[in-house]
Amino acid sequence: MEVKTQSKLTFHGVDIINVNFIAFAPRDKNLQIDIKCEPKVFYPVDNSYAFKIIMEIELKDEKCFVLALKAIGNFELESDLDDELRKTFVNSNAPAIMFPYIRSFITTLTGNMGKVIGALVIPTHFFKGELDEFKE
Repeated sequence: MEVKTQSKLTFHGVDIINVNFIAFAPRDKNLQIDIKCEPKVFYPVDNSYAFKIIMEIELKDEKCFVLALKAIGNFELESDLDDELRKTFVNSNAPAIMFPYIRSFITTLTGNMGKVIGALVIPTHFFKGELDEFKE
């Protein structure tokens, strides 16, 4: 089998920069978890090929808990990309690449909380449409 590398989009990892968890009561058997996921894109002024995806996620069950986190995915594009491919990488591929890292972080964090909440495995997400741009 031949394996090729993808060099047009480079992923430099995810930084979890803020986590906030509040438990109101022990886990109920029938959790009704609301999930809000809001990715935005940030283009640094000093590097026209780099961009960051800033993803804010909130999970909550009105009776049991609220978990909110903010993560930054660090990416870089090759210089010779057409606009359509650039948009696809920024708006769909980059959030899809970083989301499993956040998903894993949430499962590990909640799994280490004992009976307070138990391990949460959030569903996969698909990203379509244009991301809002984050401005400093």
